[in-house]
Amino acid sequence: MTFGQTRRQFATHQLSGGSFLRIAGTILTLACFVFLMEETMHHVGFFNDGQAIWWPTNGLALALLLRTRRRQWAVILCGAVLGSLTGQIRYGYPASANLVNAVANSAGPLIGAFALPRFHSLREWIQEPHLVSRFVGFALMMGPAVSATLYASYLHFFRMDHPFWKILESRGVSDMLGYAMLTPLVLVLSDRDSYRSSNRYRMLTKISLVFLVSLVGFVVFGQSAFPVLFVLLSVTLIASMQIGFTASVICVNLLGVIGTVETMHGRGPLMMGQGSILEYRILLLQAFLTLTMVTTFSIGAMQIEREAFQAKLKLAYDEMEALATIDALTGVGNRRLFDDFLETEWARLLRSGESIAVLMMDVDHFKRYNDDFGHLAGDTCLRAVAQAISRTAHRSTDLLARYGGEEFVFLLPSTTLEGAVYIAQSIRPAVENLYLHPEAKLRRKVTVSIGCAAMIPAADLTPAMLIGASDEALYRAKMNGRNCVDYANRIAMTR
Repeated sequence: MTFGQTRRQFATHQLSGGSFLRIAGTILTLACFVFLMEETMHHVGFFNDGQAIWWPTNGLALALLLRTRRRQWAVILCGAVLGSLTGQIRYGYPASANLVNAVANSAGPLIGAFALPRFHSLREWIQEPHLVSRFVGFALMMGPAVSATLYASYLHFFRMDHPFWKILESRGVSDMLGYAMLTPLVLVLSDRDSYRSSNRYRMLTKISLVFLVSLVGFVVFGQSAFPVLFVLLSVTLIASMQIGFTASVICVNLLGVIGTVETMHGRGPLMMGQGSILEYRILLLQAFLTLTMVTTFSIGAMQIEREAFQAKLKLAYDEMEALATIDALTGVGNRRLFDDFLETEWARLLRSGESIAVLMMDVDHFKRYNDDFGHLAGDTCLRAVAQAISRTAHRSTDLLARYGGEEFVFLLPSTTLEGAVYIAQSIRPAVENLYLHPEAKLRRKVTVSIGCAAMIPAADLTPAMLIGASDEALYRAKMNGRNCVDYANRIAMTR
């Protein structure tokens, strides 16, 4: 089979069956959604002299491009353009204008999509380097400028009754506001983390503040007697700092709809007039919504970055805390961890009246082993002994720690002296038999001496007494020939 035949078969496979249907279904679904969205805008009064106050289609397209791979971008653009063309044909726009508009509406989202990082999750996306400046520079400035320039040039040079700068300004601002409003909204609504809340109280707080901002928006834009737009901006910013990025984006989009509808119907603090005054008020509304969205976007980005930094800081602190309580050589607990754990368990068992036991262990003749085979072999020996002790049967509540040098200590909460001796008797042969296992890498047989002690904590006893009793038992074990277990007398155990 030739390369050309293989390529034709591959192309046929890609364009047939389920693949073709999925692509066609995606295009038609997106086209229907865009058409319905633009029809709704026409009916509620989002347009002035044929130009939208803010144009959401390109913002939607950019968000979808950021969520998909580049090989799927053509499908997204086809769906968005098809939906817009359907509405333009319905309203009698000429074919040449529709074609130029389709190219312009594709150029803007593509510029933003190439400049911005691909969206996987909101938290990761917000933390991308220089995201806010890239979003403002490319999505809000360059993309709308290129799109508006293409369309304004066509109208100016081929339809002489349209002034270039007026079309450039109205189209550019409309596109810019659409990117600022719709792109963050689609991204947060399509992110799974946006629907997760730490608790019901937090979720209820977010819903309440969103409702409050919307209510204030209705009040501010529902009257024309007082220029109190600054109140709405203040309330929105305060709420943004309380409810987070996701709810803030929803708030601003709700305000955009409320403000646009009310303003275009002659209500609100902008005091709509006629003619040039109307255009001036529309520009003020666009500037207010853009400023609010960009400010909210920046605040939300800083909040997420701060939360991520705090999480990383906590993780680093926990890691440092773990390193500070783990013996670097043997991997078991260190003296600090043992002392803290002993204090905690002593206080707990003082209330419950249970016994606590300690095994004090010393590697026999370790200095001689170290001198004969070197420090590296001595380190290997200590690690092997620690692993052998850890492998003995014990509970998750017990703690093995390196007490210092070649000494280890085993803390056994809620354990009697008899139980401690039983565990010690299992540890001693486990260490002695290490020499028989090649993976231990011991040069010769190694043994341990173990001293056991147990106490029932009381007001007139201290943890130091328990350690002292186990240390005395260890001393006797070493005096009795080593490689054996000794224990404190019962007077120490019962006071």
